[in-house]
Amino acid sequence: MNVSFLLNKYFPDKDNVSIDVFDAHTLNNVYQQVLQTLTSHFEIEVSVLQSLSYCFYEILDNVHIHSGRPLGTAMTHFDASKNVLRVLVADDGMGIHASLAENEKYHDISEAEAVRICVEDSVTDGKGMGFGLYATSRLMKNIGLQFILHSGCHKLVYQDDKTEIIENGFWQGTIVYMEITTSREIDANEVVDHRTDAADQYNEAFVETNELDVLWKDQKADENFPFVQYGTDFGTREMGAKIREQLLPMIKMNGRIMLDFSGVNVVSNSFADECIAKLLMEIPLEQLKRHTTFHGLSSMAERSILVALQRRYKVLQKQLDNK
Repeated sequence: MNVSFLLNKYFPDKDNVSIDVFDAHTLNNVYQQVLQTLTSHFEIEVSVLQSLSYCFYEILDNVHIHSGRPLGTAMTHFDASKNVLRVLVADDGMGIHASLAENEKYHDISEAEAVRICVEDSVTDGKGMGFGLYATSRLMKNIGLQFILHSGCHKLVYQDDKTEIIENGFWQGTIVYMEITTSREIDANEVVDHRTDAADQYNEAFVETNELDVLWKDQKADENFPFVQYGTDFGTREMGAKIREQLLPMIKMNGRIMLDFSGVNVVSNSFADECIAKLLMEIPLEQLKRHTTFHGLSSMAERSILVALQRRYKVLQKQLDNK
C-alpha cells in the first residue's frame, strides 16, 4: 500500500499523524488505542467520540470482511487549534464495485453507481448489514467538513452539504477519509438511527470507571451555590471556566458546598467538563466528594456531569500510572 501517497494527499504538511497497520487479529487493539488517544483530547466533544467510535470500528471491520486482503491502514490527526479531526482507513483489496457485485442484486451496476449507493442503508455484498458506511454518512452530515470515499477510478465527495461522484485517479481498494469538526455536540444515537446505543457503548468502553459510577447528591451542606444566578442554559466552555474560578476557592475551604442546579435547563458536556470535571486537576476525587454535593439536576444534566467527570478522572489516572 502506498502510505506516502495517502499522507501527501490527505495529510499534507501535517505533523504527528498516527499510522496503524492492522489485520483481523490486531483490529480491535488498533481501535482501542486510537479511541483512547482521542478520548484524552478534551477539546473533542464526548458526543463526537461516541458517534465516531461506532463508525470507526465499522470501517475497520469493513476491511476485514469485504476487501479480500489481510491488511488495512488507519491514519488519524487531530488539530486542537482548529478543532478538526482527520481519520482515514484504506485497503488495497477488491474495491467497492467488485465487492457489491458478489450480491446478485448489484451484479450489473457500474463502478460509479456502486460508490454512490454504498453509503445508503442496507446496501451490502451479503457479508454484512450494510450499515457502517450509512451511519458514517449520517455522521458526516452532522459534523463533516469533508468526506471522501475513493474506490477504483471513482470518488464520492461530500463537502459544503453537497455530494458528487467524480472520476479522478485510480486506487486499488478503498479509501475512506473523514474530516470532522470536533467542537459541536451531537446526538450519537441519532447518528446510528437509534438502532443501537452508541453513547453507552462508548462510555462503557472508554469512560466508565468503578471509582466514579454515580454522582454524590443531596448531602447536608454548609453553603449553597445556585447555578441559576448565572443563567438557565449552560453550553459553553467560557462560562464553565468563569464559574469554576468562583467555585474553586470555596471548595478548597472547609465545609461542603451544595452545587445547586435547580431551575437549570441545559448542561452541556463542554460546560460540565470545564466547570466541574476540571476541578479534578486541582482537587483529588475523594476530597471533591467531601467538599461538594449535587442538587436539583435533571437526568440529562446529571448524565453530562457524570460522563465528564468519569472521562477526566480516567485520563488523569492513566497519566499518573504512566509516570
